[in-house]
Amino acid sequence: MKTVLVFGTFDVIHPGHQWFLRNAAKHGNRLVAVVSRDTFVREWKGAAPVKDEKARIEALELSGLVDQAVLADPEIRTYGVVLDIKPDVICLGHDQGALMDDLEAWIDRIGGSPPDIHILPPWKRKIFSSTRRNRVLQGAGGDNTSTAWILSMLMIVAMIFFGFSWVSGKRISSIAPPATLAFIRFALTAFCFLPLMIGKRLPGISKGRKTAGWLWSIAAALAISAYNLLFFIGLGSGLAGKGGLIVTTLNPLFTFLIVILTSKNRPRRSAVAGITVGIIGGVLLLEPWRYTLAELADSGNLAFLIAALAWSLLTLISRKAQSILGFRCFNLRLYTIATILVMPFAYAETGGQLPTGMDLAFWGDMIFISAAVGAFGTGVYFLTASRLGAARGSAFTYLVPVSALIFTAVLLGEKPEPVMIVGGLLAISAVLLINRPTHNRCTEP
Repeated sequence: MKTVLVFGTFDVIHPGHQWFLRNAAKHGNRLVAVVSRDTFVREWKGAAPVKDEKARIEALELSGLVDQAVLADPEIRTYGVVLDIKPDVICLGHDQGALMDDLEAWIDRIGGSPPDIHILPPWKRKIFSSTRRNRVLQGAGGDNTSTAWILSMLMIVAMIFFGFSWVSGKRISSIAPPATLAFIRFALTAFCFLPLMIGKRLPGISKGRKTAGWLWSIAAALAISAYNLLFFIGLGSGLAGKGGLIVTTLNPLFTFLIVILTSKNRPRRSAVAGITVGIIGGVLLLEPWRYTLAELADSGNLAFLIAALAWSLLTLISRKAQSILGFRCFNLRLYTIATILVMPFAYAETGGQLPTGMDLAFWGDMIFISAAVGAFGTGVYFLTASRLGAARGSAFTYLVPVSALIFTAVLLGEKPEPVMIVGGLLAISAVLLINRPTHNRCTEP
């Protein structure tokens, strides 16, 4: 008897589920489905399932597609169910790459003879998608097209906010020192996330994973603290428009390079081409020929360059932390720890006294950066990526450097030079090449 194990929400079983389960069943003689708990679904997908966990298990067993359906572990990132079922094969969907990485890491920790893990290809995803179908069943305007349109409009607003934040940051960078600005921003953003935690039941986390969650959160707080300090340092001596181009276009490139250096997989040709184009674009953005070596080392451009690297590290660290804690808990913890980390540096800069010049205009810019960008912008980004897919969600970030250039040109009088525009376009092209989907595996969840 060869047992096959699958994981999923299985909310309102449709032909896509049927195709997946039938193909998984071909890998053995007995098929067991592990069904996600309601608390997990609400946390990771941002909405409750149409059917509760008990009803989803009953529907699976009545469908005749599986031999057995069981609930997932009560705690996040534990796989005791694998030890109970002892599968010979685990079949995952094309969008469960993160789950595969987590399973493989867990199997390495416990040792023993690991089951074979197979990724099944997608099938008519645009037609048979649980996320799309459930939006209709939950009455999201009665039309998933209208829901996608609303999310798209919100995402455009969020990305415009991100672009305008470079103008706000430039205006306040001359009023207070970097650590003080970062301290105020972190404290306000943490406050904005507090209402999201009221009355919310979070998934259980094992003791070992709680420790890991704290460690990843501290690492993320260190990365975001470094980013914000460099953000304000760069704006104090460099151009806001140039900073918006450098950070938002080089960050994805740095992220990809780090992944390649830490991965055993060979990069695709399109990805290598993207990196090459991105390096050329980065050089054009930095314009090193305009500076002496000493000037380049002291320039705000160098701060922007390192800030892009810090944000890349934050992106990778945050993925680990959020897989343990979820979006809301992680963000509240992230900004709270970051506030504590930069507090001593802010005190050293000002002696505990608020700098002069903190008028209503200053607080307006600071609240905008903290609430509109830090809380609303980030929240809309993750909601859109969850509902419409990561590929569609991340595509909107290409609006950030464009809006940053427009706002800084109109409001700050920073006219972008042609070489900067060319460099930005090359960097964006590099990101598109790097994220070009393959035929074998779809990267969109």
